[in-house]
Formats: sequence, structure tokens, C-alpha cells
Amino acid sequence: MKGRSSIIINRVKRDIPGSIIIFFLLMAFWLLISGEFDWQHLLMGFILVPLLTLFWNQLMVNETKKTRITWHQTRLVIRYFVFLIKEILIANFIVAYIVLSPKMPISPGLIVLKVDLEKDLSRVLYGNSITMTPGTITVDLDGDRLLVHGMTRHHAFGVRSWYLYDIMKDIEEGD
Repeated sequence: MKGRSSIIINRVKRDIPGSIIIFFLLMAFWLLISGEFDWQHLLMGFILVPLLTLFWNQLMVNETKKTRITWHQTRLVIRYFVFLIKEILIANFIVAYIVLSPKMPISPGLIVLKVDLEKDLSRVLYGNSITMTPGTITVDLDGDRLLVHGMTRHHAFGVRSWYLYDIMKDIEEGD
């Protein structure tokens, strides 16, 4: 057992920046979903988050791969989420207009979208961004292909030239 714990500690030491980032992201997420800011929730967070961080290290960190996040990527991620929130708000009004319209101009459509994102996390985040935007749903993600359903054909085909894809590519490339 002692040998196993030293392996885990060595992995944390190898990727200290990644461990710190994951710790703070998980703690922020915990405080956000718990909805309370009292000592019980903080204590539970300080118990669970380090365990999850160690679990993440055991799964994700190997000899050669370390978490590398630059300030440029951080700015791009913030920009991505600001634009995503804007797109969600705009799409809410468009979908409300379509649904409340007496003619209800719904013309559902499916599109297969090939994405050139190399990392699984980037593809999943992009697919989830499509799903979170009202009027579109990512039905399937298979390798580099997304199957997207749109409430109207315009929604479905609009995903092809969505500017958030370009931002996600920039985040993935790093610099």
C-alpha cells in the first residue's frame, strides 16, 4: 500500500499546476451546485475535492503529459463562455418566437458535422455547447463527427459556420 501512495504523490508532484487548476475548478463547481456557503458544505468540499483531484491525477497524468494552460488559452476560454452565454440568450428569444408564432415555422433538420478538434474534451465541450443553445441538440458524437438536430433547417445548418468552433480550435491549439 505504501508503494501505491508514493506513486500517487509523485504524480501530483509531476503536475502541480494541473492539480491546482483542477482543485479550484472542482471547488468552485462544488460551491456553485451546493447552493449554500456554510461550514458543512465547505467541509464536505474540502474532503471530496482533494480526493477527486487525486483521482483525476491517477487517470490523466502519465510520465510525459502535463497540464499546460497558458494565459492566452484562459482568455480564450473566458471569451468562449461569454459568447456562449450570448448565443444561448439570443437563441432563447428565437425559439420563443418560433414556438409562439401562430404559423409555428418548424422545419426540423439533421446534419452531420465533421469537426477537426483533436482532443476529446474539446469535442465534448463543443457538442455540449450546441446542445445548450436552444433550438439545436447534439444527438451523437462519434470520433470527429457530430450529428446535430435543429428545430429549423437554419438552426441545423447554422452550426457549420458557428464562430464558437473557431474559438474552440484556438483554445485547443494553445498559442
